[in-house]
Amino acid sequence: MSSKLLKIRQILFAGVSYTLFGLGALVVGIFFRLMSVVTFISPPKKQRMIRWCIHKGCLCFIRIMRFFRLIRYEFDVDSMHSAKPGHIVVANHPSLIDVVLLLAVNEQMCCFVKGAIWDNFFTGAVVRQAGFIPNNSELILPMAAAKLEAGENILIFPEGTRTKDDNVLRFKRGAANMAVAVDAPIMPVMIECFPRALKKGDKWYDIPEGGPAFTLRSGELLELDNCIDRSLPRPKQYRHLTAFLENYYNKQLSTSKPAMPEQLNTH
Repeated sequence: MSSKLLKIRQILFAGVSYTLFGLGALVVGIFFRLMSVVTFISPPKKQRMIRWCIHKGCLCFIRIMRFFRLIRYEFDVDSMHSAKPGHIVVANHPSLIDVVLLLAVNEQMCCFVKGAIWDNFFTGAVVRQAGFIPNNSELILPMAAAKLEAGENILIFPEGTRTKDDNVLRFKRGAANMAVAVDAPIMPVMIECFPRALKKGDKWYDIPEGGPAFTLRSGELLELDNCIDRSLPRPKQYRHLTAFLENYYNKQLSTSKPAMPEQLNTH
């Protein structure tokens, strides 16, 4: 098959995958919009139901993409599943679908959402009942602290956006600020994508032939006392923890070898 026909087929399959994902999100949005007025189901149960649906939807999406040979992936996240609850999941952000991959291996995880999603008629009902946190709220730290104290895990991308083309990690202080402020341990997750695809500025269909290989790998839970000097003033703790995490990720990612995974390991 010519390269032109292969590219057309790839764009078609990518379009089908994203369309199915969008339709699934719409169905979930409508269903839980209607569920928002149901009172005989408790809010905690609704939260678990929605997060389970989001998890299964993300898992289904990446399996469809793998079936169409748009991506490959392998998950090595046993340490994340066995870690004590109430931690912050920190991950680097090389591609468009990183959050989908992380939600595909986590049935119950709290996320930050944009204000536009929070205020939307359909998606707002879902993220509110899912117990997610709006990233523009003035109460973001108290809300996060309450979630962590209740034994929930919160996902944060310290880069704030996708990694640039130079592959240099530039962490902002948000994750460190939250970890120090609420005294929460950190679960590091390294996301590798080889070759790099779906980067910032790439088209949604701009995927290398055969699909990029994604690897998700979790490390050991990082206790703050083992990372920084907790006796320092808060601003210095924020800076030192940010630098620690940057160095940790650069070391972890520089010593790993590109993987060519084929099978899913979700445990």
